[in-house]
Amino acid sequence: MKSGILMLALWMGIVLSCSTTGSPSETGNSGVVKGVNFSQWFEASSPHGIQFTKYTEQDFINAKSLGVNSIRLPINLHSMTLGAPDYQLDPLFLEFLDIAVDWAEKYQLRIILDNHSFDPVKPTEPEVEAILLPVWAQMAEHFKDRGEYVLYEVLNEPHGIAAETWGAIQGRAIETIRQIDTSHIIIVGGIDYNSVSALASIPEYTGANLMYTFHFYDPYLFTHQGATWGEPSLASLRGVPFPYDKNRMPKVPADLAGTWIPDSLTWSYPADATYETLEKRLDEAAAFAKERGVPVFCGEFGVYIPNSPADDRVKWYAFVARALDARNIARTSWDYFGGFGLFKTENSGDINSDLNTGVVKAMGFTPPPQKQSQPVKTGFVIYDEYPAQMISVQHWGESAFDLYDTRAAEGKYALRWSNPAPYNQFSWSFGRPVDWTYLKTNGYAIQFMAKARRSGPPMQFDVRFINSENETSIPWRIRYQIDETKLPADGEWHTIRIPLTEMREQGAWLNTTQEWRNPQGLFSWDNIARLEFTRENEKALLDCDMWFDDIEITK
Repeated sequence: MKSGILMLALWMGIVLSCSTTGSPSETGNSGVVKGVNFSQWFEASSPHGIQFTKYTEQDFINAKSLGVNSIRLPINLHSMTLGAPDYQLDPLFLEFLDIAVDWAEKYQLRIILDNHSFDPVKPTEPEVEAILLPVWAQMAEHFKDRGEYVLYEVLNEPHGIAAETWGAIQGRAIETIRQIDTSHIIIVGGIDYNSVSALASIPEYTGANLMYTFHFYDPYLFTHQGATWGEPSLASLRGVPFPYDKNRMPKVPADLAGTWIPDSLTWSYPADATYETLEKRLDEAAAFAKERGVPVFCGEFGVYIPNSPADDRVKWYAFVARALDARNIARTSWDYFGGFGLFKTENSGDINSDLNTGVVKAMGFTPPPQKQSQPVKTGFVIYDEYPAQMISVQHWGESAFDLYDTRAAEGKYALRWSNPAPYNQFSWSFGRPVDWTYLKTNGYAIQFMAKARRSGPPMQFDVRFINSENETSIPWRIRYQIDETKLPADGEWHTIRIPLTEMREQGAWLNTTQEWRNPQGLFSWDNIARLEFTRENEKALLDCDMWFDDIEITK
């Protein structure tokens, strides 16, 4: 067991003493673990919704090239089972996860298997123990013979639960793991969303190879401006500076009047948004590490991209990263791809053209030289076994949706869509620029294999492109309708080809104003937000199964 403690200390670079950063320009300890979260990958509602090519082996290589040495992998672990009462882990999930762990080990990257089963609004209930213990028993059994690169994190951001209650449950989870796996590091955290202040409430668990985690998003109104989740939504809040600057403070949006936001911006933010305040908060974590004699890990920190001032975002990252390093606190930022990520937008990006190099450097990483990205002007795959790399799929509605049905046209998997209700849809967004005008002009088409069977009403759905919806853009639609003349409900595979020139404008539905607009000839091929397959008719397609395979843009 002592060798395990030594391994933990060596990996963490831990020196259990409290230090300060001084001015924001000082450089911190470069020996501490520096990593990122590979978010939006295993956070699906079931294994059959995992977009496995969201990350590939190349992303592990790319992260390593930046100087990343650790990956925190958020997993919606409780949704990766076959259900009660045994909560057996789905073999498809383990198949995918083994590949990710293989890649991490191949490139000598620590991989933290983070149980990210949580709802940011719904409290953590004591009943979580009924699933928490069996899933961790299985995870420990599955990974016990893996090398030292694998770590376990019991549960992300418990909240709305008493500290004593959570502490006891977490202790039993540790015991469950240790009955099977005595060597791998276990990461434990406190309540209140793994807040710094909750560290002190974590019990002094016995045993070795434990690491204590917290998350850091101070000041919240800076790091989460533009966020659509939470109460109230901060979607309309933008331009809040860091550090505080009274001459740059924005007006409070009308929709936030009467909430706690105006008072906070006026009275709290001037003190919350200073380097000194952030120093003191992180000193709490360093003091906890020193008092307990334990390693401490900041599993998440970051600033949401859309509405935050770009230069201030870089300042925040530079300060927080150096402050953590100076206190010998390991860190993984939230996230790599995504709304808090290292790239210029929330979409997956090209490391050679789309990196936010200011943020990358601020966190002590080394970006490659950036080049101008060129829009795609040729055919490409959207789905073939998996969603293609840098293409994301979203599903909305009550219909069943499975990315990995084994009744494929060819190969291993097909996409299955069953019983869509009115306005149910699945859609594709593109992480790289595409010259849709060029493709339309030069005779390209959407092509896919499909089959259907039904015992309900006649089948009909739309394949459509939608423009962006924002302050300067209306989400105009252009569509092509599929009915049983084009896709017979005979249970056989058919090839469907939709020339882009044969799609017709439909109008626009504005989510912001809940308003429909009839077509006006204003759809733009230069402003594509996504490609949708949608059930537009009023009647649900009950008792209808549809499969799709080999979806592509082709000439």
